[in-house]
Amino acid sequence: MKDNPIINHLLASFTIFVWGITFVCTKHLEYHFSALEILFIRYFIAYFALWILCPKFMPFKSFKDELYIFGASLSGASLYQYLENLSVVYTSPSSVSFITAIAPIFTALLAHKYLGEKLTVKLMVGMFISLVGVFFICFGDAHKIETGLLGDIIIFCTVWLWAIYSVLIKKLSEKGYTGFQLTRRIFFYSLLSMIPFMLFKEKPMDYSGFTGLNTFFLFFLGFFASALCFATWNRSVETLGATTSSKYLFVMPVITLVCQAFYDSSAIGIYALLGMFITLLGIGITEFDLKRIKK
Repeated sequence: MKDNPIINHLLASFTIFVWGITFVCTKHLEYHFSALEILFIRYFIAYFALWILCPKFMPFKSFKDELYIFGASLSGASLYQYLENLSVVYTSPSSVSFITAIAPIFTALLAHKYLGEKLTVKLMVGMFISLVGVFFICFGDAHKIETGLLGDIIIFCTVWLWAIYSVLIKKLSEKGYTGFQLTRRIFFYSLLSMIPFMLFKEKPMDYSGFTGLNTFFLFFLGFFASALCFATWNRSVETLGATTSSKYLFVMPVITLVCQAFYDSSAIGIYALLGMFITLLGIGITEFDLKRIKK
């Protein structure tokens, strides 16, 4: 798998496709559960699903490595995902998806500094163009899309956490930590960090919220968006690099907007279509290599 870039790009594409749907699912669940409850249930499902998928135990190697894993858990799984869920309460899924799309720029900067990945003018220009496209997708038809300042501020303050997570995952892969075992250990630390907050939260969980549709959404978030997609994303970062993998985040708002249109009957206007084209153009610029094409 590592020697086949097509498969690795497909894994990244699958991950972004699923994650693009999660914003709408979370928006629906927020009417029945708190952001903390959604995240805890989601990771609880993911943790045990990963034991079924890969029952082999990952051995303890060193405190330093475990600290790296805990840092990845806190930055990319616990704190970031909680704040992302919380932000959906105060703003629209499209707005959250747009601000999340800024993360590749932060990731490219950190990957350049700590991993030695190349940071070229072409890369930054392409990312900026993609960001303009994402803006048109999310806000081109402003009268159709709800935005909330508090939610936007929350999600904007967390995008750098995903950049830290990507860098840590790349470092862990260089140490030999990969696959379902690493993803399961990340969820273990995430659940461990959330247990005190679950025990001492003000309101008890309302179990009447476990209806058919809510249960389906929770299973989707737990099994597909967490257990599978965190593993496939970690694999993409390991093989493609933190910078290349992060560029796929620009496509997420396209998927979110389409899903939101089905969910609340919103229309995809001309600005959204224009934004999709500009986004893909920007990604194409980052990947364009005239010398390689001639060769």
